[in-house]
Amino acid sequence: MDGTPLTRPLDEISVELTLRCNLTCSMCAVWEGRRDGLAGDRVADLLAQARGLGARVFIPSGAETLMRRDAIDLIEEAARLGYTRIEVVTNGALVPRHAARLARIPGLHLNISVDGPPEVHDALRGAGSHADALAGLAAAQDAGIPVSLSAVLMRPTLATLDHVLDLTIARGLPGLSIQPFQPEIAGQGRDHRAFTFDPDQRAAVAAALHTIAARAATVGVAVHTGPAFATFVPYLFDGIRPVPPGGCHMPTRFLLVNSRGDTFPCFFLRQRSMGNVTDGRLTLAEVWTSAERLRLQLLGLSGRCGGCLAACSDIATYAGASSVQP
Repeated sequence: MDGTPLTRPLDEISVELTLRCNLTCSMCAVWEGRRDGLAGDRVADLLAQARGLGARVFIPSGAETLMRRDAIDLIEEAARLGYTRIEVVTNGALVPRHAARLARIPGLHLNISVDGPPEVHDALRGAGSHADALAGLAAAQDAGIPVSLSAVLMRPTLATLDHVLDLTIARGLPGLSIQPFQPEIAGQGRDHRAFTFDPDQRAAVAAALHTIAARAATVGVAVHTGPAFATFVPYLFDGIRPVPPGGCHMPTRFLLVNSRGDTFPCFFLRQRSMGNVTDGRLTLAEVWTSAERLRLQLLGLSGRCGGCLAACSDIATYAGASSVQP
């Protein structure tokens, strides 16, 4: 990566394309937004601006990306602009109808959500959603689209967490991602007791994570969030919101533009916008070089950002720290 943490170029941009979803998952409140984000021409312009600042990774975010009618147009535009990796999280249901077109997009990688066997997954995401996810997985693999699986560790999924690894192995996938239940995603102020753990489940959660990590290493499956596994138990049981050793580097390389055009340095530092780019009067370059972004960079690097824990957090820094530990 070029430059010091404070001066290196933008590497990743995420744009909330839509808050609409074809599912109404019980552990998620994002779909309640029920609207698309910025107009397509505005998104395309932002992608071009970000590419000019050095961005190489595009992460469409929000709810179900493929619910937006021009989502694939925008993903294709990102590839045309030279983005080398485009990460799309999806529930898989809409993948079969778009697989042929998606397969022609260089750099595209799909992350399909599977939270357990049918009885567990469907109870969380809706009847038939597990079968739809597997159909999406099969369509992606048949079309040659790089794909991995994502799961959420929470009370309903603890006993069957190994299902996601079993499926990863059975389908010959290179990796998976497991993240802990996020109150921010489930909706602040809501009753989360159906998803959180009782204190006496602490040992069971630690054992499940240890088993997953050991089995994955044995069979050569990469667990994207594995470097942060040690922080999961204190996060879930003690309310400790972790920051990677040496501070979080997300604000030094990342920009998020939400569905209303407000800009943020990561998915969780969203108390105050760094500026709104809805009408084009404020450029991403001006946001990137602003005093507010510098302040948030320093907040993250000093470990004073409040911490978070998700597949979208600074896993790379966790990985770097673990690689140099004795």
